[in-house]
Amino acid sequence: MLSAEEIASAAAQLYEAENNRVQIPPLTLTHSSMDMDDAYAIQKAWVDKKIADGREVTGYKIGLTSRAMQMSMNINIPDFGVLLDDMYFANGAEIPADNFTDPRIEVEFGYVLKEPLFGENVTVDQVMAATDYVVPSLELIAARSHRVDPATGYTRTVFDTIADNAANAGYIIGDTQVDPREIDLP
Repeated sequence: MLSAEEIASAAAQLYEAENNRVQIPPLTLTHSSMDMDDAYAIQKAWVDKKIADGREVTGYKIGLTSRAMQMSMNINIPDFGVLLDDMYFANGAEIPADNFTDPRIEVEFGYVLKEPLFGENVTVDQVMAATDYVVPSLELIAARSHRVDPATGYTRTVFDTIADNAANAGYIIGDTQVDPREIDLP
């Protein structure tokens, strides 16, 4: 378990990496005992710093939802991150790639909820009932830590990704709103 000081320091490193657009070594390279609770504590400390800067939470990102991706990251549950207002880009916007570290794009479904969801064992039926509509979306990924550390060859872990707000840097929401009960999402 990391100390409060180590968590604050790691969050500050990610904050500076994003602001300076310079990747850092994976946090688990220096904090080998980091676990999932530590990773989410670092993520929270980093997001709290951004909120203190005036940013607002606009939603949440869920990743590693497929079993194949979970197996590749050696975990058995999805991870999540926080979406902030400055991460939103309008559909059709021009986004300079050099504003981000290691940018990538992933195609996603955006679920816009009409009521909140809580609890550990939320069912598909509960998600569908809480969903107002689904929109095609793009997720902009920008890892603030190296996927593979260039100095050591060390490969980051899922804990590095979670601490890095699930490597999320932005999102673009499509214009087409669809009732998820009216289409075959798979």
